[in-house]
Amino acid sequence: MGNDASRIRARRRSQMRTIADETARQRFVRELDRNFSVIASAGSGKTRAITDRILEIAKNGPRALEWLPQLVVVTYTNRAADEMQQRTRQLILEAGLPLETIEAFGRAFFGTIHAFCMKLLATHGHRLGLPARLETVTDDDDLWNEFVQQQGQIGQSLGEENRRVLLRLMQARQLMELARNQDHDFNTSPALERCPECDFSKVEAAIETAQATNIPKAKTQLREWLRRWRESEEFAPWPMCATTAKDFTARWREAFRPLREWASACASCVAAEVQRNYREFRLAHGAITYSDQVALAGELLRLPDVARRIRAKNYRVMLDEAQDTDPQQFFVLLEITRSTKAGGEWLEVQQSPPQPGHFSMVGDFQQSIYRDPADLNHYRELHRTLIETRAAEELKFSVTFRLDQAQLDFVNDMFANILNNAEGQVEFVELNPRPEILPGQIVRFELGDDFDASLKETQRARIEAQRLAKWICETGLAKLRARCWREVAVLCPRKGWLGPIRDALLEQQIPVEVQSESDRQAEHPAYAWLTALLAIMVDPNASYEIVGVLREVFGISDDELARFAKGDGYKFQIERKTSGRGIVVDTLNLLRRLRETLPHQPLFNAVRETVRMTQLRERLRTLPREEFGDSVNELEKLLSAAASAEGRQESLADFALTLRRNFDKIRETEPAQADAIQLITAHKAKGSEWDCVIVPFLAREARLGGNIRYPLVIPGGQPFIAFDRSDRADLEDDMKKVQRQEMERLLYVALTRARHTLVLALDAEFFRGKRGVLSDTQLKWLQADAKEPNSQIISDLPDEATACELTAARHRERVPDLVADNLGVLRLETGWVDIARQRAASIIETVTPSQFAPTEEESSESPSVEEWIELEPELRPPRIDNPAKRYGVWWHDFAEQIDWRSEPKKWSETFERNVAESPDVARSRREWQLLQKHIESADGLLRILRDADLVRQEMPFFWKMNHKCLEGIIDLASFNQKTNAVFILDWKTNRIAADKIEVLRELYRSQMAAYWQAVLELTKGRVSTAVYSTATGQLVIYGDDELSEEWRRLSGNF
Repeated sequence: MGNDASRIRARRRSQMRTIADETARQRFVRELDRNFSVIASAGSGKTRAITDRILEIAKNGPRALEWLPQLVVVTYTNRAADEMQQRTRQLILEAGLPLETIEAFGRAFFGTIHAFCMKLLATHGHRLGLPARLETVTDDDDLWNEFVQQQGQIGQSLGEENRRVLLRLMQARQLMELARNQDHDFNTSPALERCPECDFSKVEAAIETAQATNIPKAKTQLREWLRRWRESEEFAPWPMCATTAKDFTARWREAFRPLREWASACASCVAAEVQRNYREFRLAHGAITYSDQVALAGELLRLPDVARRIRAKNYRVMLDEAQDTDPQQFFVLLEITRSTKAGGEWLEVQQSPPQPGHFSMVGDFQQSIYRDPADLNHYRELHRTLIETRAAEELKFSVTFRLDQAQLDFVNDMFANILNNAEGQVEFVELNPRPEILPGQIVRFELGDDFDASLKETQRARIEAQRLAKWICETGLAKLRARCWREVAVLCPRKGWLGPIRDALLEQQIPVEVQSESDRQAEHPAYAWLTALLAIMVDPNASYEIVGVLREVFGISDDELARFAKGDGYKFQIERKTSGRGIVVDTLNLLRRLRETLPHQPLFNAVRETVRMTQLRERLRTLPREEFGDSVNELEKLLSAAASAEGRQESLADFALTLRRNFDKIRETEPAQADAIQLITAHKAKGSEWDCVIVPFLAREARLGGNIRYPLVIPGGQPFIAFDRSDRADLEDDMKKVQRQEMERLLYVALTRARHTLVLALDAEFFRGKRGVLSDTQLKWLQADAKEPNSQIISDLPDEATACELTAARHRERVPDLVADNLGVLRLETGWVDIARQRAASIIETVTPSQFAPTEEESSESPSVEEWIELEPELRPPRIDNPAKRYGVWWHDFAEQIDWRSEPKKWSETFERNVAESPDVARSRREWQLLQKHIESADGLLRILRDADLVRQEMPFFWKMNHKCLEGIIDLASFNQKTNAVFILDWKTNRIAADKIEVLRELYRSQMAAYWQAVLELTKGRVSTAVYSTATGQLVIYGDDELSEEWRRLSGNF
């Protein structure tokens, strides 16, 4: 099997040498000293290109050791980051590169822009006065309500008169809600003039017509509003125009324009003020949003000295999915890659661009479907600026490794007319075929017109779903050219349209899995139920939540609950024993007993006990898998989250609050957990692919407008605030054009997901209105309705699906998936949990030597310096919470950069580059002088380091012993091959007097004994061990006997 896989990979590499865009791909991979902006079409293998570029870095030993730890690979989701990191690691392992390269790769950053910004805030956040602990929140209702209640006055930046007038037009609560929307960056306007007067003479001069009989009513309403506005101090909200007559409404808008523009500017000013105050309030309460993370990182980079320190890290950025990146995120990534001498913001001054080889991005204008149109325009402008200023070069990947020939031709023919680079729409990039491309097929499934046209739209949609499901069943996997049901997907632009498809497929006994019905965390029962249970464990008198638990989790009927309460909601409590009989009483007492067991348990045990006593796992197993997916797996993720929270020393109340605050967090699309047809929205389908994709409801109206609430923020350079529909009238056409263009790009995404078969369900007769097919439909966006440019292309498609032996043969020769990739497909009922339990004894428990180190001199819940260094970056707290630990981390980071084999002059240069980042510069200079004196002494470090053949800093080790392992990182290790001697050193930054140095020896004897024993077993050499006290400039050397004795004591605990 391994040889077959190698041959297949070799053949694919051979094919790659003959593809149309080979030159561009090779440049991206091999020209590491250049910046690139890559336009990568659908299925063009951009992930492979990025991983190949990283592999090229890793192939050169010295370059790999320097560049890999500086690597910042940013993707749109955590799942994509994990996959890319795993693929790259696999390539490095297959290349047989040395362990030191693998270790350097392990220090590269793979993740989202938000995770990287938190990394910056963890190190430099104290410069902004950020609190020690910051928790990311998505549901901030409680925080917002508390903030609102504490606001005595808003709009102070307007001045008293303008503020008074504005609050006659709008309620304070409306103004504050505007500011709560963090998708808009409100700017404080220059000094605002007084409220302008409006001229309504043209409105009064308008004449009533037969088509506009409500004009007199509108005039009467206007006069009444003017009387109130001019003659009183009453609240006078915007008057509604009583007629829709085009000429009159135009006069109405023009008359109100000065007042509305003034009010919009004032409201924006207030919103900016409230936004700023609310962010400060959140931070003071230890809460931070995703928008905050990026904004605060941007603020750091606007501090010149902090920007220099960050740029000194020499970060090398590779940005994936650049089209989904907003301007603030681009700012962070561009600024960190500039020279330490750079000043200003590059996009403004256009001097000192990102350093060569330090910034590359890969994206596709055609797949921009998530962001505001202004963000797409910013990305296009950034791409153009990078190219024109020669800060980067443009490359295009046009060869698709996903689509077969039929789909490729179809997309090229259809979208050349749609993505036409006109009126703000993006330009279509023609796709090119890969070598040995399969034939593929596009199938036109005609639903016909034999139905009752008087039926409601939802009923007609149900009929379409039933006919489509029957056709899928009759056609079968072979003709769909799909390996299994999991490789068939049905894509819709609206989440609500998936329900009828699911019901119809189940009627045909076809397994189905809905990927888009639980967009938010709270919409999944596992998350909602556990959160509610923990909430009432924390607050036993939360009667509203307790009733919800009884109804939703325990399934107690409303009738039972009402008969128990008898109108007294306070009876729902679990603080005291409830007397009486019945299912409600029994359940309340069960919850009370559960609560009484929790106070003395660690967090993870408390959560696990809650799950056990409420039988939550068993209850979740009863839920329909086709609707909620693997609910038990979702619960296991929450238990893992509880374990991680315990590692951060959070309490049960902390964890419950975190779950509550993340109710509205968007869930990432998960890989299919069962062999079932995937139902998913087109938005969520981005980044995925299937053997067969089916697109129904082409002529069904999508109704993009939805329910609009005013005041409404209309994005722009300075957001404009619409107070009612009339404010949008002048922008209506532009807004509809923007919506249409986004849906056109969404269709490009949807129709480029299929490898072998694309099915289009044609239902024009099902949903045709009196004037034909409605405008907000996929058929119209495709320009494929009757007499439209692409209608003939659709008409010429075959109406039958056929099997393909060539495709089936290709399926049989595919490289088998890794076992790990298939584990998620196993159902719970197969018994894999039981197997895992039986094998649990073979899991190795990891012990780190830092566990033996004493508590830091400042008591805190955060990790010590040693623990911080040995923790995985993802598990580290967002901030180091006291100066002593920040100093310790700085010293270790600085010492790691010293090349001990070079001249001492180089060491001083390294110190000078890093000293500005120190939390205590004076202390750093004093302790560096002490270290220099010690090195130069006769028995100092210089003698040991000079005799060494190999010196390693931050050297990781992993030593297995019985069913445990010892894992850690040694600060400094030197190896002498002639004498078979190893010297290991640990830096200690404790503040300690010189005459108390023996105290330091005692404190760290256990930790150093663990290091000594591990290195002794791994090298079989003579191992010497010491700690260096930076505060005293003394080297404390441990004897072999005392370490041996200490190890015997420690190992007894294992």
